[in-house]
Order: sequence, then structure tokens, then C-alpha cells
Amino acid sequence: MSDLLLLAGVALCVLSVVLAVVQLLQTQPPRAAILALLGGIVLLFAGAYLDPEPFGADTIPAALRTVTGGTPAS
Repeated sequence: MSDLLLLAGVALCVLSVVLAVVQLLQTQPPRAAILALLGGIVLLFAGAYLDPEPFGADTIPAALRTVTGGTPAS
């Protein structure tokens, strides 16, 4: 469950950057980007709360392998 939360949080944070650029180019306030960023941060904190091990840079590819059905990294 924490792998899904981690991947969803990272995806929302990356999406928020794209949304911010698009909305600023359209001279609109980046409200959707802020909401996506806050949602991503909440999901990252929820994943960190549920997983006893700390997150690191190598956790994201391992979570992706686990979610897509690959062998879990040990």
C-alpha cells in the first residue's frame, strides 16, 4: 500500500510542475498546480507513515517494480 501511495504522490508532484507551467503561460493563477502539489505531499506523508522503513531515492524504482509485478528489490 505504501508503494502505491509513494508512486501516486510522486506522480502528483511531477504533474503539479507541468500544471504550473501551463497555467502561468495562460496567465492564470496556478490553483490546480497547488492542489496537485498538496495532494502529492499528503500522499507521500501517508506512504511514509504506513511504511516502517524510510524513503530514499532508490525507493521509487523499487516501488515501481513491486507495483508492476516485478520482483521486489531486497
